[in-house]
Amino acid sequence: MDKRLIGVLGEKLVCKWYTDHKYKLLSVNYKTRQGEIDIIAEYKNTVVFVEVKTRKNNKFSDAREAVTYSKQQKIKAAAQQYISYHNLDDKNIRFDVAEVYHRDTKPEINIIENAFE
Repeated sequence: MDKRLIGVLGEKLVCKWYTDHKYKLLSVNYKTRQGEIDIIAEYKNTVVFVEVKTRKNNKFSDAREAVTYSKQQKIKAAAQQYISYHNLDDKNIRFDVAEVYHRDTKPEINIIENAFE
């Protein structure tokens, strides 16, 4: 399966995971000059910025390890722009990393809440 297609499928699975857990999706693939945020969701008074990492397996490393300090800084900058533009200063903010592994036919999803600050 094509790498880009695996990534798109991973994002769709994670969107479904969040909506199944009563989160409201606010945006998908939000792009700014600072960076991109894969998923923005809200639950109660918390806005969650989600970075999705999809892999065929974790033979070499966990998917979360691809969310480097530099990547985190870009996500935070894009999140700050989203917060300002949508007047969400009164909301709690959380950064999650969602790992998706395509093992055989059944994908595995691992949500890491508060993965970074």
